[in-house]
Amino acid sequence: MIRQMRTLIFALSWLAVMPALAQEAEPPAEAKPAAEAEPPVEAKPADEIVVEILGLENDTGQIGCRIFSKEDGFPGKMEKADEQLYSKPKSKKGGCTFKGYKPGTYAISVMHDLDSSGDLNTSLIGRPKEPWGVSNDVPAERFGPPAYKACTFKYEGGKKVIKIKLQH
Repeated sequence: MIRQMRTLIFALSWLAVMPALAQEAEPPAEAKPAAEAEPPVEAKPADEIVVEILGLENDTGQIGCRIFSKEDGFPGKMEKADEQLYSKPKSKKGGCTFKGYKPGTYAISVMHDLDSSGDLNTSLIGRPKEPWGVSNDVPAERFGPPAYKACTFKYEGGKKVIKIKLQH
């Protein structure tokens, strides 16, 4: 009998609490008709500069890409570059993606590092022995690499694709 009494008291106290719990619960959200539905938010493209390299003759070695925000060291001094990336070519295609850059003026140099040394191999007089390229596809000057200013481009944020054709 005591056991039945306890069960009855527990059931009555549970019934007394139920209306309070029901008031605290949030009512289910009503679905808006299609005409009132909020338009989908377009995703902002990521801040990235995508480099596509054209003119690869094979898949040996690696692709090296450097991005510069200053003339000092352009195009070949990796310690002066803002960033340097490497990737493996596949099916005679290659490239690099620089992420998180702020709007500004930049120049890019690339190389097909055939021996994976990390540097562009050159002859005794400084002529490249491996394929190379720069933004805007600027050719080498008569006695040296292309000028930084000729290779610069404006980056305004979002996603920007730069195509660079390798020179031999």
